[in-house]
Amino acid sequence: MKITDTMPFARELISPTYAENYRRAGATAGPNDVTIGPDWALALYATDELAQVAADHLRHFLIDAMGTELACCGTNRRIVLDVDPALAESPEAHRLRVTPDAVDVTGAGPVGVLQGVFRLENLMRERGGPFVPLGEEVRTPLFKHRIHRSPLSPFYVEELTGERGDPFNADWFSPGMDYPAYIEEDAGPDMFYHDNLLLRMAEHGFNAIWLRGSFRHFAKCSVFPEFGRDSDRILSRLRALAQRAGRFGMKVFLYLNEPLGIAEHDEFFVNHPQCRGSASVFKPMINLCSSTPEVKTYLRESAEYILSHVPELAGFVMITASEYPSHCWCRSGINPENPSERIGEVASCPRCRERTPQDVVGEIVGLIREGATAVNPEAEIIAWNWSWAMWEEDPQESVLAALPPETIVMGDYERGEPTEACGFAYTNDEYNIKVVGPSQRFKGVAKFLQDRGRPVYARIQIGTTHENPDIPYLPVPTQIARKYHTLRETGVAGLMTCWNFGNMPSLATEVAGEFTWAPQPSVEAGLRAVAARHFGPEAADDVVAAWERLSVAHNDFPGSIPVMYNGPISRGPAFLFIFDQVDKKFPNSWLLEKDIEGDRLDWAVPFGPEKVLECYRSEVAKAADGLALLEQALARATGDDRRRLARELGVAKFHVIQTTSAANVVDFLLTRNAYYASTDPAEKMRLLDRIEAICRDEVANAEASLPLMAADPRLGWHGEAYGYMINRELVEQKLARLRELLDIRLPAERAVLA
Repeated sequence: MKITDTMPFARELISPTYAENYRRAGATAGPNDVTIGPDWALALYATDELAQVAADHLRHFLIDAMGTELACCGTNRRIVLDVDPALAESPEAHRLRVTPDAVDVTGAGPVGVLQGVFRLENLMRERGGPFVPLGEEVRTPLFKHRIHRSPLSPFYVEELTGERGDPFNADWFSPGMDYPAYIEEDAGPDMFYHDNLLLRMAEHGFNAIWLRGSFRHFAKCSVFPEFGRDSDRILSRLRALAQRAGRFGMKVFLYLNEPLGIAEHDEFFVNHPQCRGSASVFKPMINLCSSTPEVKTYLRESAEYILSHVPELAGFVMITASEYPSHCWCRSGINPENPSERIGEVASCPRCRERTPQDVVGEIVGLIREGATAVNPEAEIIAWNWSWAMWEEDPQESVLAALPPETIVMGDYERGEPTEACGFAYTNDEYNIKVVGPSQRFKGVAKFLQDRGRPVYARIQIGTTHENPDIPYLPVPTQIARKYHTLRETGVAGLMTCWNFGNMPSLATEVAGEFTWAPQPSVEAGLRAVAARHFGPEAADDVVAAWERLSVAHNDFPGSIPVMYNGPISRGPAFLFIFDQVDKKFPNSWLLEKDIEGDRLDWAVPFGPEKVLECYRSEVAKAADGLALLEQALARATGDDRRRLARELGVAKFHVIQTTSAANVVDFLLTRNAYYASTDPAEKMRLLDRIEAICRDEVANAEASLPLMAADPRLGWHGEAYGYMINRELVEQKLARLRELLDIRLPAERAVLA
């Protein structure tokens, strides 16, 4: 078995980005365009390997995507690739200068040459042929780092070697769940980060990737000799990846959740009982106490060890609250009625309960920074403010002040923002595409840092989120464009653009790339450029209008954490209907649990199930206009443009099918519960009629998902779960259950009433 068997969509992601045809039948050069053809040659003046990658990409693009070849010599008309460090401070900056006899692509560094080539190719895609507009433009990056991740890479298994178990273990969250990762013969970083996938990510404007790391596995230290036994092999693979990524202008960051907790039964606590911290709610895990001198040494030495063995590493992204068992304050707070009282996990640690979370987290970040910068003074230590709200009110200025001043802080861009769904007001507490941002919390973080001359990074999702995790992207690119405008306006210096899902290269990531550069286009102009590039100028206006309608419809989504983490959307047309009241909670929406039945509606907070149902139905109703515009655009498109648009229309349809299924699940259960609660036979008969209508609607809705999944293997895949939450087999099981209800159970209930 290979990765392409597990994830059929991988075939596309690891294919060359220039391989697809974009030569549009009937397309001709405009009055201000230059036509590139056999009377042109390519001159590479830059000598760096990255510039050679750019030259090779352009040659193949002209042949495969544009259907034209360049001359090898004997012509005065040239495409020139060169480097001029004086162009701009950022090496990614690039200039395109087009005259009738020359196209000059100049980068401030070799990576700028590559980005300039990508820009040149996109201009040709928009025009449907090897046509380039006369004139000059200079583009510079708006954000220093744009950190993304491969959709092929697992999270709950160590990505470089396939190590399973603590600390890479999802069983803490969902005992008995299935995680079928790293089982393929070609699993590993060479496939997870295939050269062509790295190029595809660079083409969408990313310049860094992140992988999960663990000091326990990755590093050796003086205080815990049992750690790092396989570190040499791990770090050799990490260095090889960092070097290979560098050939495409990509840096590598490690994501850390240190100091990671350890299982209570582990021999570690026999050897080092003094390092035992507070008990984790994820039993039998014990937090590692960062107030002990041994753990402090471990943090500092581990960071130094990793950077000394992988000097190409760009730095660390650190999460310090919530998530995995970690330090003693990771899931603890201060009693608001008695500020001197520590509550939560920390209460069981005699050392840390006498300290503040600000002291502990500031110290942890400082120790890791000290170790890293001892090797590489330029290493970036990025502290993510996820869940700091458990320690103090927004924007957690005391935590910010406790960090070393050189620390880069990455704030959740949408979390902590008041919003509403169908008139119901609530506060968003997750990364979110519906909420454009910046949130009130992020504004406070940004002001604190910018007032002190420090940069602020933003943590966003641009593919999809828990709003709907089973599609390659949420079909609301307008929201992404608007988000990138506000990122520029807010003065954001860098971005981390995905979690362990929502990372599929797609139209959404390409839209993000379109708005990554200065001068930044208007929302309308940038979206239309992307639409024309893929679907043709005749269809582009309808596509952009459709994206706006779908974005407006999605504003009605009820985006609380309970609804997103435990609601039915992620299983959608595969979610089973249960007529008997079994009083079972819904399965987690983000892992492949074995038992996927459930009938409790206690997850529908703070809205209540009736309001959630209203919101789901409202989004579906409003999305109809967007789907109709996409159908209209499809009728205008031809050739490969039509094929591409048909697939993206399928993404939008699948999203609406999932939302319809979620609405039907809630409607069914509310009606079923009313049926059991009623004592009036006539009322019960009316309720059975309503149940039948819901079931028949869901049969048609679920059946409509099958051809879409057959046409697009991206649909139904959940990146964090690392598997299909919706596929033909699961949908057919659902359909069989529905037909049994319609043909057997409901007639039996009616017979009893009669």
